[in-house]
Amino acid sequence: MARLYAETEGSGPDVVFLHGLLGSVENWKHIQSRLADRYRVTCIDLPNHGRSPQQPAFTMRSMADDVAETLAAADIKSAAIVGHSLGGKVAMVLATEYTELCNALVVVDMTIKRFAPVHLFVLRACRDLPLEKCSRRADLKEQLMHLIALDQTCDFALKNVVRDNSGAFTWRIPLDYLIDNATVVSDAVPLVSPYEGPTAFILGGDSPFRVWRDADAIKGWFPTAKFVTVPGAGHLVHTDQPEAFLRELETFLSNLNP
Repeated sequence: MARLYAETEGSGPDVVFLHGLLGSVENWKHIQSRLADRYRVTCIDLPNHGRSPQQPAFTMRSMADDVAETLAAADIKSAAIVGHSLGGKVAMVLATEYTELCNALVVVDMTIKRFAPVHLFVLRACRDLPLEKCSRRADLKEQLMHLIALDQTCDFALKNVVRDNSGAFTWRIPLDYLIDNATVVSDAVPLVSPYEGPTAFILGGDSPFRVWRDADAIKGWFPTAKFVTVPGAGHLVHTDQPEAFLRELETFLSNLNP
C-alpha cells in the first residue's frame, strides 16, 4: 500500500473525492470550497496522478488499497466516497472491499461494465506531443489539437503539463505507466460482494458512456442505487454543469446527515 497525496478543507462529516483519469485534486476545488462549511472534504490524487506516488503497475484493487491507507493515515474512519470516472471505479471497489470506510457512495458517470479503451488514444496522443517544440501553453494546445481535435479533452489533459527547473515543458504524470495499464481503466470493475449502503449514480445527460443502460446490472451490486441525470452535461459532469451537479450531491449528502 502507498500513502497518496490529499488535501482537506472544512469540518463536519467526512466526504472524500476521487478524480478520473488524467485528473487531480484540482478538479474538485470548486466543489470542495462549496461544501467545506458543512463537511470535512478530502480530495485525493490517485496513483500516477497529481502529486501522488508513481507506480509502474497497478490494479483497481491496489488503488482502492492505497486510498484506504490514505484515509487511515488521515484518521478518517468513515466517509461518503465520491468518485468520477476512474475514481468512480476505485470508489466502487473501496465500498465493497472496505465497507466500514464507506458510509455512502456517489459514482459520477461510470459503469461497472467493461468499455472500449478510448482513453488509450488520448494517452498515446499526449505521449506523442512534441513538448520540445512548444514555448507557450498556446503552442501545446495547438499541437495537441492536431492529434486529438477535441477542445475540452485537450484542455483537461494539458493540466498535467508543467515546467521543469530549466523552464521546459514536461508531463508531471507517467504516461507510459498509464498506457501500459490501460486495460485496468477500461475493464469491468472487479467486485466481489454487493454494497448495500446509500448509493447514487450521477450521470451526464450528454455523456457517451450511457450508464443508465446498465442500471439493472449496477443494482445487482448496489441495490440501493439511485440514478440522477444532469441535463447538458457530458462525461465531466461536475465541470460541465457544476451548479446542477452540486445540487444533486448536496441533496444526497443532506439525506445522510439531516
